[in-house]
Amino acid sequence: MKDGETETTIVYLVKGYPQNAELKYDQWFGPELKHIDHYTLSHSGKSEKAIKVSDKAIEIDPHNSTVWINKGNALDDLGKSDEAIRAYDKAIEINPQNAYAWENKGIALDRSNKYDEAMKAFDKAIEINPRDSNAWTGKGLAFDHLNKYEEAIKAFDKAIEINPKDSSAWISKGLALSGMDKSNEAVKAYNTAIEIDLQNSKAWLGKGTVLFGLNKSDEAKKFTEPSLHCQNYINIISLFIYLR
Repeated sequence: MKDGETETTIVYLVKGYPQNAELKYDQWFGPELKHIDHYTLSHSGKSEKAIKVSDKAIEIDPHNSTVWINKGNALDDLGKSDEAIRAYDKAIEINPQNAYAWENKGIALDRSNKYDEAMKAFDKAIEINPRDSNAWTGKGLAFDHLNKYEEAIKAFDKAIEINPKDSSAWISKGLALSGMDKSNEAVKAYNTAIEIDLQNSKAWLGKGTVLFGLNKSDEAKKFTEPSLHCQNYINIISLFIYLR
């Protein structure tokens, strides 16, 4: 795999099937399918090079907050959230008014399941720049992870108010609406994300998840079948089933 390419794993959580069993693309489980999630793994080679470049830049200019943020981003891409947070903290020490540093620290904290701390970081980013839609989306996701769906939706709505074309905010809103069993509203949110970005695999899969929950298996298949959508966007490498 070349630098810059990505590989995507789609995780199906299906009741009653053994862990790590293989799922073929033409197998569909209708109402048994409880949840679909997916995530993208950046090719590690690019991030490792970014860390080396950042370290060199830090040697030259150790008081530049941007290079510390860049290092934090590369570390976070490699799943080294604790090290990433330390890099963001260094950027914040240099420039406490750098909203981007606070925002990225919030993302790393959220990935570390430190949701309350993440919200504090997002709040600080918002305090510095109230028009930072990404910080509002990040705060909403932290609320969502705590199952505080109403608070999450308020944050996502604020992000959408700032940037109506932010597909990630619409997708996140769809996720929160699904958590509240507001399936029809969730589908509308995912539809808006798809209108904004036709190649966004998260939007297609999110919509498919909701349709499965509504027992619309045939319709859901169209939106979760990777070969039909997002062919130029993701490289599907595997499908796994996990017990819920």
